[in-house]
Amino acid sequence: MKLGIVLSDLHLGTGHKKGQLNIYDDFREDERFAQLLARFSTGKHVDDEVHLIFNGDIFDLLKVPVNGQFPEEITERLSLMKLEQCIKGHPVFMRALTNFWKSPNKKITYQPGNHDMEMFFPGVQRLFCRAVTGEDTHPRMQFVPQDKREPILNLPWGSLFILHVVNKLVAERPYLDKVMPFWPLFAGGMIFDTRFTVKMVAECAVAFGRARLNPRWWSKRPFEKVSKFFNNDVGFFERLDSFAHKAIVKHDLNAVFMGHTHLEMVRTWPRDKVYVNTGTWMPMVSLSLSNLGQSTALHYGFIEWREDGPPRAGLMRWNGQRPETEEVIA
Repeated sequence: MKLGIVLSDLHLGTGHKKGQLNIYDDFREDERFAQLLARFSTGKHVDDEVHLIFNGDIFDLLKVPVNGQFPEEITERLSLMKLEQCIKGHPVFMRALTNFWKSPNKKITYQPGNHDMEMFFPGVQRLFCRAVTGEDTHPRMQFVPQDKREPILNLPWGSLFILHVVNKLVAERPYLDKVMPFWPLFAGGMIFDTRFTVKMVAECAVAFGRARLNPRWWSKRPFEKVSKFFNNDVGFFERLDSFAHKAIVKHDLNAVFMGHTHLEMVRTWPRDKVYVNTGTWMPMVSLSLSNLGQSTALHYGFIEWREDGPPRAGLMRWNGQRPETEEVIA
């Protein structure tokens, strides 16, 4: 049997130490991640061909400080320093990947997202591959794209916004990037947390002005860029099903998997066309009346290749097993 497992938005940081709160690491599910990979590499799946696909934002390298700062000029050297901290901070996660990969019929593909764009660098790819396989490169470890040689990443506005605004504000309100949708939080903040909310608006305005009023930004096709901003950047956390449907129609695809929005979702269209958003493994608080409260559900995309038809794609909820007791770290 040939299977695919799709994961996104895990947001691993530098790890958690006893008695120390790390507000910049939102991943605490190392053990249940290990259980998930063990399920698809042992027992009834031991002989199956399983393809593990990391579909963006597995590591949250935007929230990894270097010498106490969040640098905007991200070189390969700085990226290596950041990823090394994450690898050391999550030994159970990394060991689970190694155990999964050791089976000769298992492979891993890594597609970077906007929080782990540093994975484009060849040296960073080699570091991750070496941490999992013991070798700098391996045919069963792939990256998309495979190679990139620019010395400094040209970060998109959303990534710069995290570096300049979100990381600073999260230090004061750790829940800020874990609440959806944002507008009820903003409205409540204007009433109950006015000073901080006004400060947040000012920080956002400065970041927007810095990015969008830069002469270099306006030097080429300014009106086209303004249109793209309102279509893409303003709808940063909106549902992506319309984009998925366009991709399915344009490229005649059977299924499209996305992450980024932290909102798990399945949409189907005629001829068995499927869109899956794999959500996030971060604890998220929803202020929407339809699903009010905190969600700690863990989701992953699932693909089963069939001999009698197109692949079957869907969204799965991973329960795993919680230990009877676990030590409180922070």
